[in-house]
Amino acid sequence: MRLKKGHGWYLAEEVLEIRVEGDTRNVVHVNTRLLQARDGEHAYARATEFGAEAADEYLNPEGQKVTITFRGIRDVVEISEGLSDGGEIRWSESVGVSEKKIRAMLKPVEEVEAVKPFEPSDHPDYRCGEVVAEAMAQFEKKN
Repeated sequence: MRLKKGHGWYLAEEVLEIRVEGDTRNVVHVNTRLLQARDGEHAYARATEFGAEAADEYLNPEGQKVTITFRGIRDVVEISEGLSDGGEIRWSESVGVSEKKIRAMLKPVEEVEAVKPFEPSDHPDYRCGEVVAEAMAQFEKKN
Protein backbone atom coordinates (compact mmCIF):
# COMPACT_ATOMS: atom_id res chain seq x y z
CA MET A 1 0.00 0.00 0.00
CA ARG A 2 1.50 3.33 -1.06
CA LEU A 3 1.14 6.19 1.40
CA LYS A 4 -0.61 9.36 0.30
CA LYS A 5 1.64 12.18 -0.82
CA GLY A 6 2.34 14.46 2.09
CA HIS A 7 2.22 11.66 4.63
CA GLY A 8 5.37 9.68 3.79
CA TRP A 9 7.76 7.99 6.15
CA TYR A 10 11.50 7.97 5.50
CA LEU A 11 14.63 6.40 6.94
CA ALA A 12 17.50 8.85 7.14
CA GLU A 13 21.10 7.95 7.95
CA GLU A 14 23.11 10.70 9.64
CA VAL A 15 26.87 10.54 10.07
CA LEU A 16 28.38 11.81 13.34
CA GLU A 17 32.10 12.00 14.10
CA ILE A 18 33.23 11.84 17.73
CA ARG A 19 36.66 13.04 18.83
CA VAL A 20 38.15 12.86 22.32
CA GLU A 21 40.86 15.32 23.29
CA GLY A 22 44.25 13.60 23.45
CA ASP A 23 43.23 10.58 21.36
CA THR A 24 44.18 10.50 17.67
CA ARG A 25 41.40 8.03 16.82
CA ASN A 26 37.90 9.12 15.94
CA VAL A 27 34.62 7.26 16.36
CA VAL A 28 32.00 7.49 13.61
CA HIS A 29 28.35 6.72 14.25
CA VAL A 30 25.82 6.24 11.47
CA ASN A 31 22.44 6.80 13.10
CA THR A 32 19.24 5.80 11.32
CA ARG A 33 16.20 7.96 12.04
CA LEU A 34 12.56 7.43 11.18
CA LEU A 35 11.06 10.66 9.82
CA GLN A 36 7.72 11.78 8.47
CA ALA A 37 7.95 14.29 5.65
CA ARG A 38 6.14 15.71 2.62
CA ASP A 39 8.72 14.37 0.16
CA GLY A 40 12.36 13.31 -0.10
CA GLU A 41 13.77 16.84 -0.04
CA HIS A 42 11.76 17.67 3.07
CA ALA A 43 12.98 14.42 4.69
CA TYR A 44 16.59 15.35 3.85
CA ALA A 45 16.11 18.80 5.38
CA ARG A 46 14.56 17.34 8.54
CA ALA A 47 17.33 14.74 8.82
CA THR A 48 19.90 17.53 8.52
CA GLU A 49 18.18 19.43 11.35
CA PHE A 50 18.21 16.36 13.61
CA GLY A 51 21.85 15.70 12.77
CA ALA A 52 22.85 19.28 13.52
CA GLU A 53 21.06 19.04 16.89
CA ALA A 54 23.18 15.98 17.74
CA ALA A 55 26.38 18.05 17.62
CA ASP A 56 27.71 18.52 21.14
CA GLU A 57 30.72 19.18 23.36
CA TYR A 58 31.21 17.93 26.92
CA LEU A 59 33.81 16.44 29.25
CA ASN A 60 34.24 12.69 29.66
CA PRO A 61 34.84 11.10 33.10
CA GLU A 62 38.61 11.78 32.76
CA GLY A 63 37.99 15.49 32.07
CA GLN A 64 38.86 15.29 28.36
CA LYS A 65 36.80 17.34 25.93
CA VAL A 66 34.52 15.25 23.72
CA THR A 67 33.36 16.83 20.46
CA ILE A 68 30.52 15.37 18.40
CA THR A 69 30.37 16.80 14.89
CA PHE A 70 27.52 16.25 12.45
CA ARG A 71 29.25 15.37 9.18
CA GLY A 72 26.18 15.02 6.95
CA ILE A 73 23.53 12.69 5.59
CA ARG A 74 24.54 9.34 4.09
CA ASP A 75 21.15 8.40 2.69
CA VAL A 76 17.41 9.04 2.84
CA VAL A 77 15.07 6.24 1.80
CA GLU A 78 11.30 6.40 1.45
CA ILE A 79 9.26 3.70 3.17
CA SER A 80 6.69 2.83 0.55
CA GLU A 81 4.46 0.59 2.70
CA GLY A 82 2.51 1.55 5.78
CA LEU A 83 4.26 0.93 9.09
CA SER A 84 3.12 -2.42 10.42
CA ASP A 85 4.50 -5.66 11.81
CA GLY A 86 6.32 -7.40 8.98
CA GLY A 87 6.06 -4.43 6.64
CA GLU A 88 8.92 -3.96 4.18
CA ILE A 89 10.65 -0.69 5.00
CA ARG A 90 13.81 -0.86 2.92
CA TRP A 91 15.18 -2.83 0.03
CA SER A 92 18.13 -2.82 -2.31
CA GLU A 93 18.71 -4.39 -5.69
CA SER A 94 21.76 -5.99 -7.26
CA VAL A 95 22.06 -7.65 -10.66
CA GLY A 96 24.37 -10.52 -11.61
CA VAL A 97 25.31 -11.53 -8.06
CA SER A 98 27.39 -14.71 -7.72
CA GLU A 99 26.46 -17.52 -5.35
CA LYS A 100 29.59 -16.75 -3.31
CA LYS A 101 28.52 -13.10 -2.84
CA ILE A 102 24.99 -14.12 -1.92
CA ARG A 103 26.35 -16.48 0.77
CA ALA A 104 28.62 -13.67 2.04
CA MET A 105 25.51 -11.48 2.58
CA LEU A 106 23.95 -13.97 4.98
CA LYS A 107 24.64 -14.15 8.73
CA PRO A 108 23.94 -16.94 11.18
CA VAL A 109 21.79 -15.89 14.13
CA GLU A 110 24.73 -15.48 16.53
CA GLU A 111 26.27 -12.81 14.25
CA VAL A 112 23.12 -10.68 13.95
CA GLU A 113 23.55 -7.38 15.86
CA ALA A 114 20.29 -7.70 17.82
CA VAL A 115 21.37 -11.13 19.11
CA LYS A 116 25.10 -10.66 19.72
CA PRO A 117 26.11 -10.14 23.36
CA PHE A 118 27.51 -6.74 24.28
CA GLU A 119 31.28 -6.65 24.05
CA PRO A 120 33.08 -3.48 25.11
CA SER A 121 35.39 -2.22 22.43
CA ASP A 122 38.70 -0.43 22.69
CA HIS A 123 37.68 3.05 21.61
CA PRO A 124 38.08 6.58 22.92
CA ASP A 125 35.98 7.21 26.04
CA TYR A 126 33.22 9.50 24.78
CA ARG A 127 30.87 8.92 27.72
CA CYS A 128 29.52 12.11 29.26
CA GLY A 129 31.23 12.71 32.61
CA GLU A 130 28.14 14.34 34.17
CA VAL A 131 25.92 11.40 33.24
CA VAL A 132 28.44 8.85 34.56
CA ALA A 133 28.82 10.80 37.82
CA GLU A 134 25.04 10.98 38.28
CA ALA A 135 24.65 7.26 37.58
CA MET A 136 27.38 6.43 40.09
CA ALA A 137 25.75 8.68 42.71
CA GLN A 138 22.41 6.90 42.17
CA PHE A 139 24.12 3.52 42.41
CA GLU A 140 25.87 4.48 45.65
CA LYS A 141 22.56 5.65 47.18
CA LYS A 142 21.05 2.20 46.60
CA ASN A 143 24.01 0.39 48.21
